[in-house]
Amino acid sequence: MEKQKILIVDDSKMNRALLIDILEEQYDVAEAENGAEAISLLSRHRTDYSLLLLDIMMPEMDGFEVLAYINKYHWNDTLAVIMISADDSPANIKLAYDLGAFDYISRPFDSTIVQRRISNTMLLYARQQRLEKIIAEQFHEQENNNRLMISILSHIVEFRNGESGLHILHVNTITKYLLKQLVRLTDQYSLSKADISLISTASGLHDIGKISISDTILNKHGRLTSEEFEVIKTHSMIGANMLLDLPIEQQEAPLVKVASEICRWHHERYDGNGYPDGLKGEEIPIAAQVVALADVYDALTSERCYKKAYSHEEALKMILEGQCGAFNPILLRCLQEIADTLESELMDISSEQETENIQNIRNKIDYDRLFSYEKYTFLSRKQKDLQLLYIDSLTSVYNRRYYDEHFQDADDIQAMVIIDVDNFKYINDNYGRDAGDIVLQRIAQTVLSCVRKTDAVIRYGGDEFVIIFFSIPPDIFEKKLERIRHSVDSLIIDDCPELHMSVSLGGSYGSGTTKKLFKAADNMMYQSKNTKNKVTICFLNEDKGSRYFI
Repeated sequence: MEKQKILIVDDSKMNRALLIDILEEQYDVAEAENGAEAISLLSRHRTDYSLLLLDIMMPEMDGFEVLAYINKYHWNDTLAVIMISADDSPANIKLAYDLGAFDYISRPFDSTIVQRRISNTMLLYARQQRLEKIIAEQFHEQENNNRLMISILSHIVEFRNGESGLHILHVNTITKYLLKQLVRLTDQYSLSKADISLISTASGLHDIGKISISDTILNKHGRLTSEEFEVIKTHSMIGANMLLDLPIEQQEAPLVKVASEICRWHHERYDGNGYPDGLKGEEIPIAAQVVALADVYDALTSERCYKKAYSHEEALKMILEGQCGAFNPILLRCLQEIADTLESELMDISSEQETENIQNIRNKIDYDRLFSYEKYTFLSRKQKDLQLLYIDSLTSVYNRRYYDEHFQDADDIQAMVIIDVDNFKYINDNYGRDAGDIVLQRIAQTVLSCVRKTDAVIRYGGDEFVIIFFSIPPDIFEKKLERIRHSVDSLIIDDCPELHMSVSLGGSYGSGTTKKLFKAADNMMYQSKNTKNKVTICFLNEDKGSRYFI
């Protein structure tokens, strides 16, 4: 059987010779005399090695720098790293583990210990790799099924809409090319390959809300009346609401989050003249912006029951002249630069190829965004310091200091919520402070699961939490608060099943300073507190003054 290969990285020739003498009978051993040489070797042949024995103190590039580099580029998904050093201080050992080392061996070397530690590491690492592979395969199979369901649902909509079934495939293709070109032109949106794959996949659900529109309107030949057009326009809200009504754990899936943004806002326009919310410019999520442009281009170049298809050139001209509404200038530039590619790509997709192409899309899902391993997470010292500075140690949400330094003088907040835990003193007095801590932790995590990643959840003090919202429609704001209240009301603590938790929520919605929104939300919270387990919201800046939702 072929021996497993080990790379020894140490600037001391004597140390390397000692390790080779211990290991050469059982393993195929290679050497590097410094960190830079090791990186060079691994960049070309890293799959050849099962283990890296890495010294800390070396010229050119020390062991910690090598380890950080390996971690950054995920090379440790194929090889284990054991640190070797005469300095076995707790700080060094902790840093090594934090950077992804699998084990730590101190000098001087004991041959029996070295052999056993390496043997155990090889065995454990191989088992871990097999388990991760099994889990990933199971996860991928589940996501393939999800992709299949998206395709089926989307095609049901197209079937009802009298379309060929190619619209989804076209929008997927256009979206993918637009996003790739966008990344080439600007780093404004920080889109990874996984993001591009995720948005392209989610684009298939952009018109899912049309499933609720009557066939009479959906397939009407000729111009719609103003009343009929208003009905058609509801499909964007309906589609988003269908996804927001999913169970909370499914709403948190990145695919669902992106799809709901696309559903709701793919008819918004860059100048604010779209629907349903009249969002303007970068208020519109980039996923919705791109799908909006892809949708319009394909609608123009495809035949419909109410129109003939425009040529590629005519469609481009109409879009660039603003005849189909305003779009992000950067995206219009992207469309121009990929125009020839799109024309040839879409022309090659025929009805006979549809099934094959859709299957190919299903097989190209990038799971980096959906499936990640904690061992790949590398925080710089600065990031860790910030985490200690701004994260509440008990609940793992932001702390009061974060609120004071980031939101105290803000004037661009859309909405604010203040949450107070009902009967918290009673819980502490009767169940103990440990139970009280568990209650706060569970409530904080429940609140996090109900909001978006762009929203800020803050433990303001004691049993009070604050949520800061940006760019959220009022009806979604109302639903999120009610969902938080209901989710907390349904919580059960295994060790104390008889302990009932609830929260009183006060919300303020509308443009204004932080102090103004906080004061209004605080007043609403105290109104909710009168009866407990309740939501009260104040809507500011409306023509008829504030209104209340209870």
